[in-house]
Amino acid sequence: MKKLSIQSVCRRFTGAGFGNAVDALGPVDFDIANGEFVAIVGPSGCGKSTLLKLIAGLDRSDDGQVLLDGVVVTGPNPHCGMVFQQFALFPWLTIRRNVAFGVAGSRSSQHIVDALLDAVGLAA
Repeated sequence: MKKLSIQSVCRRFTGAGFGNAVDALGPVDFDIANGEFVAIVGPSGCGKSTLLKLIAGLDRSDDGQVLLDGVVVTGPNPHCGMVFQQFALFPWLTIRRNVAFGVAGSRSSQHIVDALLDAVGLAA
């Protein structure tokens, strides 16, 4: 069964200033089967991040469609995660306080922070 289906997906960005459009992606067609592992590789600027944003529902294609489990992706999916290229840390906070910021409001946030730091080898 297809887990992910990319069907004739295109993404174009309108250029600033002169109104020139940039074809950032497409048309792209491929399917990923359930349980299959895939890597997206290419030079800087070829559309890798654009494609991932479309799959995650953080952007919309100009043409074509993205289907996840047979359902058209129309917006962010709580079952999908994405790690962005840009760092998202607060440089004025410690590592512990940066992690705690993400779990703020949890009754056992200190325990969660400890477990998360330990999981990635940063407990010390």
